[in-house]
Amino acid sequence: MELPSDAPPLLLTGFMGAGKSTVGRIAAARTGLPFLDLDDAIVEEAGESVPSLFATRGEAGFRALEAATLRRLLAARGPRIIALGGGALVDPALRAEALERGCVVALTATPRTIAARTPNGNRPLLDGAPDREARIRELLAARAPVYAEAHARVVTDGVSPADVAARVLRAYADRPLFVPLGDKSYAVRIASDGAASTADAIAALAPTSVFVVTDENVSRLWGAPLLAALAAQGTPAAAVTVLKPGEEHKRLAAVEAALTAMIDAGADRGAVVLAHGGGVVTDIGGFAASTLLRGVRWVAAPTTLLAMVDASVGGKTGVDLGPAKNAVGTFHQPSAVVASPAALATETDRAYRSGLAEVVKSACIGDPELLALLEREADRVLARDPGLLAEIIRRSIAVKAAIVARDERESGDRALLNLGHTLGHALEAEGGFVRLAHGEAVALGMVAMFRVGCALGVTDRAAADRATRLLARLGLPTRIEDEPVSAALRFLSLDKKRRGSSVRTVLMRDIGSTFVEPMPLDRLASLLERAAAPAT
Repeated sequence: MELPSDAPPLLLTGFMGAGKSTVGRIAAARTGLPFLDLDDAIVEEAGESVPSLFATRGEAGFRALEAATLRRLLAARGPRIIALGGGALVDPALRAEALERGCVVALTATPRTIAARTPNGNRPLLDGAPDREARIRELLAARAPVYAEAHARVVTDGVSPADVAARVLRAYADRPLFVPLGDKSYAVRIASDGAASTADAIAALAPTSVFVVTDENVSRLWGAPLLAALAAQGTPAAAVTVLKPGEEHKRLAAVEAALTAMIDAGADRGAVVLAHGGGVVTDIGGFAASTLLRGVRWVAAPTTLLAMVDASVGGKTGVDLGPAKNAVGTFHQPSAVVASPAALATETDRAYRSGLAEVVKSACIGDPELLALLEREADRVLARDPGLLAEIIRRSIAVKAAIVARDERESGDRALLNLGHTLGHALEAEGGFVRLAHGEAVALGMVAMFRVGCALGVTDRAAADRATRLLARLGLPTRIEDEPVSAALRFLSLDKKRRGSSVRTVLMRDIGSTFVEPMPLDRLASLLERAAAPAT
């Protein structure tokens, strides 16, 4: 396992007895990384045992010393493994620092397992409790939100320490991104072994059953390794729904087919839906999960670039209704997202380039360095260089995750993610969702909005030209004057950002700086018509 010299520390958290020190030492031996137990560091620094510190300083005094020691350790960058105390990350501010500076993996176990692993002695929070297992349940319930906020979770019940260590190291190697949404928080893993990491993410949820939603193409190319990995982890698929691929099939009928298969197979509230495929599949799978028994957990395993950088993150689910794109849907956050760049090797050129439009959009919204990287390495991007792909996927997701964390349900900033989508969706609808791929329509929509912004005097023309050139360099359409814009304008009223006779329009000031401007539909239509007019 190779890690860059500036890799963050691996922080093992979880309740006492979850196996942090045991697993940490095994992981350190396998990787050659230094291992440190936070309690040992505290004892060395204070010159007292943990029970003695609890007795002399109280829990509050011990926590203050623990926090100071951990902050000192986090200040030193570099890969190493640190086993934390069970309550080390109870403080929200310290937990946020740990999530920012390290890779936090939470180990979990049942109260019965923990009670067996923690006999009386040297356990200040448990020793003396009349019902040890009841006390463990009480503390676990109080700390559940703490352990939920992690880059990955690994169940240790009935799993050998060596296997737990393997799952922990797989999560560490995936360098997960954290989407902070309180009790709906989750992590996005950029996995080198998509099947194994997806099975890890499913197993961590301890599901009563697993239901896979996929499509014919993905099932043929990538289905067998995933199903085998799920079975090997002890979480085999109870049913697999294989959909017809394509946006034209993103309809309520597909959701009904998936739900019927789940109900027929005995789904209960502990079930987990696994959406394995492109954006159509993740939208349908997530929507099915949000409605099954009034809502069950789901995991997204995107297999297309478009799904990886956009559709799988943020909790938007739904289907098209008539010509209205995504007109029926819900906000239902996944419990985990696992993106495997290796899956992009089998994506068609057209679909891959379509996904690049959303990458450019992400750069325009909030990452100027990403746009510069795409310009500088366009040939490697088009050649699908694996290392570079992982980086552009990570950076794109980071832009979206930051916005979703501020505005989960699109009441404010999240509308920024729709740059180019208002006209883009209209063009898709005009073509019956088959003439243009989604990313092609978004690229054309962005070019149109760049021109609108320049006409209004709010968009830097050099920035607009730069982004347009990059879209063309990546093989995306940019000649909006060649498109049936006038015919597409009748679909503007179907835009989900519409409020009465106005629509929240996204405009770009400069690369990395965008804003939302409410605009009357008739004015926007007029501006778009002028933007699409041939140059004279």
